[in-house]
Amino acid sequence: MKTELKTSTVESLLGVLSLRPMSGYEMRQFMEYSTGNFWRESFGQIYPALKRMVTAGLVTVEEQKGDGHPAKKVYRMTEAGAEHLRGWLGIAAKPQVPRNELLLKVFFGDRAEAGAIAMQVREWKAKEEVNLQRYERTLSEIETKFAAHPGMPFWRMTARYGIAQAKALIGWCEATLEEMQGVGSREQGVESGGCGDEC
Repeated sequence: MKTELKTSTVESLLGVLSLRPMSGYEMRQFMEYSTGNFWRESFGQIYPALKRMVTAGLVTVEEQKGDGHPAKKVYRMTEAGAEHLRGWLGIAAKPQVPRNELLLKVFFGDRAEAGAIAMQVREWKAKEEVNLQRYERTLSEIETKFAAHPGMPFWRMTARYGIAQAKALIGWCEATLEEMQGVGSREQGVESGGCGDEC
């Protein structure tokens, strides 16, 4: 059954459901510790998408009652859903222009108070150092806990992307802070009596 759903939210949920049937809550939790470093969905995105997916025949939904637990709706991917997922995986990823507030501030850094941008770059470096440790820990857990899972090599690839990105950003922060020191020295020279470009 064809669908005109034009959103990667649908495909991300189909990917999660390709692993096993889950409730909307379980999908959200799964994404938090799996794809959360590069792709996540809010409950406000998940439930409306699931409703559309049921209508489109991509998933089925069944209400399950647990002993002593509230009933929950469990979603299961259909063959049409699996076909949709395979088709989407074969299409080139859409280019995305990232929004990066730190880079925006660096771009206009000559308008900032002295040291304000450097402080934010140092904070960003510290954050990426924490991320690097988390990615490396995640990679180790993936290789240990899911050694026999057919998806493990692909999960490892995404973890390595995070590691490579974090290392690159740490390197950029270090180079940027070093360059800012030189810029700061020139500015201090002007403020302390230098004549700058007017000499």
